[in-house]
This record gives sequence, C-alpha cells and structure tokens, in this order.
Amino acid sequence: MAPAGNLRYRLYCASREASWALRRQIPTRFLPARSDLAGTFSIGVTTYSERYERYFKPLHQKLTRIFPEVSITVAVNGHGTPEAQAAYLQRFEREICQGAPRHQRFVLYDRAHGLTTLWNAMLAAAPGDRPLLILNDDLVVDGFLRRWAEGFSWSSVGLSLLNSSWSHFVIAPATLARIGAFDPGFPGIGFEDMDYTARAGLAGVGIGNHLCGYIRHQDHKPEATSFDDISGRVWGKYTSANQAHFAAQWETCPPGDGVFIKQLHGHVRPRRPVTTLALTPIPATAWVGSVLYPDRTA
Repeated sequence: MAPAGNLRYRLYCASREASWALRRQIPTRFLPARSDLAGTFSIGVTTYSERYERYFKPLHQKLTRIFPEVSITVAVNGHGTPEAQAAYLQRFEREICQGAPRHQRFVLYDRAHGLTTLWNAMLAAAPGDRPLLILNDDLVVDGFLRRWAEGFSWSSVGLSLLNSSWSHFVIAPATLARIGAFDPGFPGIGFEDMDYTARAGLAGVGIGNHLCGYIRHQDHKPEATSFDDISGRVWGKYTSANQAHFAAQWETCPPGDGVFIKQLHGHVRPRRPVTTLALTPIPATAWVGSVLYPDRTA
C-alpha cells in the first residue's frame, strides 16, 4: 500500500490535472488581458522545415494571439539540401515574416547548426533587458498560458525549467551573464542541457522548476533531423557528436567532487578549466527589417 503522503500527492496531482483540463476548454476569447506584459519577458522558438506545417505554424499563431504585445524571436535551422532549404526559407518569409508584428524577429539559417547556436542567436537577437522564455516548436499551448504568465514572477526568475524539461525554460539576463552563453561547440542536439546544468552548478546558480499545465510537449520523434549528415543518433533522438563533445568536456566523478546531472544519474566535473563564454552580439546593420541570415553575413 502506498504511504499516506504519497497517496495525498497523487490525489493532488490528479486534481491539478483535472483543473487544467477544464480550463483548457474555455475559449481564449473569453480571457481578456489583465495586465500588459510588454517589456516583462520575451519568447524564443526554435524550429526547422520538417516541423513547419504541423507544429511550428499552429504554435506561432497561438503565441501571437495569446501574447500580442510580447516580443517573439524565432530561429529557423538549416535542413536538407541547399535548394530545398532555400525554397523553405522563401516560403517562411512569405507566410510568417511578412505578416508578423514589428516586435517579432526571425533568424534564418541556410546551413544546419547545433541547437546551442540557435539558443545563443535568440538570446542575442531578443531584448536584453528581460527574461527569455525559450520553447521547442513541438509544443501545444492554450489560452490559460496568458493567465500563468501574468502571475509568474518574471522579475525574480534566474534560470528555471517548466515542467522539468529543457524543451521550455526561462533564462534571465543576469543569469546569462553569470554562467555565460551556451557552448556553440555542440554541433547537433542533446547533452547541451547537461553541459549548461554543470556550468550553472560551477557558477553557483540553481536551476528552478515551475509547473505549467498550459504547455504540453508532444515530444515529436522526427524521421529526419538537421544533423543526420554530421552524426548518428543516441538515446533515440540525440546526436552522437554532441555526446562526444560532452564527454570531451566532462568526466564522471564522486558526488562530492562535481555537479549532479539527473539524466546521467551521477556527478560530473570538468576535464579542463571552464571559461565563461561570451554571447556574440548581432550588429544592427546585419538585419534586413525583422529578418537575419547569419550564414550570409558571417
């Protein structure tokens, strides 16, 4: 039989999920804004061509409708052949960029880059005076996310996951300055969250976690990724090149000597001194309106 405390927790979780499920049935139009969120936080979304129609477009439309005054930055990764990517980016500009609000920005890559490069690009492109909520593209959001955001403590957040996942997390400018940028040496996807967890631990920065029932991760397993040409896959969806880069930076160690990494069920310590990585600024002249092509301006 489950302990009484464990049973109470399960009942609490079940009632919370039921409450969230009922709220999701309320149309967004019945949720007028209670406070202006402009300047409070900004949103960043990463995506690529395979997820455009099914995942990114609905998410972008919903975020634009729920948060009309909030700055949104999108980083589109390279994928497939150069000709196919060029056609995709032309479509993206036509269908997304040209009709977007002025406070939305788009970083469009011709070639495939690691996820950390996309995260860093959004951090550099987004307003630097407020926290950035970084989102995967394979998420579903609903109108009550607005209510959650209106009640969230954006002024006190440092680095926090939502629902215990790096698929949606918040990072504040002061925290970024303290830990540094994400390591651009990761060429694909995976293990970059463990690297930043270790860097945060060495910098004395705790990683929080906030529950949010109005963001649901669909955890899409793609048939093809932007990184298939440079690396095999490990753990089902991550790249072996990222795993190798992580292993070159960190080694396992006894609990008292390093930082605990949940995914590895153990502690790691650096193989060499860890430096604070600077975020590369984006010159204002590199933008063409709201669009930036880093591969063409580098």
